[in-house]
Amino acid sequence: MDTKHPTAIESSSEFKAMMADLASLRSDVAQLAVHVKSSTVNAAESAAEQVSAEATRLMGSVTEASKASAKAVERQVDLHPVASLMLAFGLGFVGSRLLTK
Repeated sequence: MDTKHPTAIESSSEFKAMMADLASLRSDVAQLAVHVKSSTVNAAESAAEQVSAEATRLMGSVTEASKASAKAVERQVDLHPVASLMLAFGLGFVGSRLLTK
């Protein structure tokens, strides 16, 4: 087959229109792929920002709760120093027994 001369089918207006439509479809698919990629990246960045903000908020809550707990323990020790000392000694004794076994 000689590729230098177009065949009758290749010369037809229907074939040329179909080839133009195919080229347009390729261009549309390429643009769609770029748009989908961009949308996916934007959605991932947005989700990462939301997760980061929530983690920061939770860390703040944990920090505040830890401070409140430490103050509550400090108040109990101030109110009952002997009982606190006995409790600490007892927990230390039990803990050392458990670790030596």
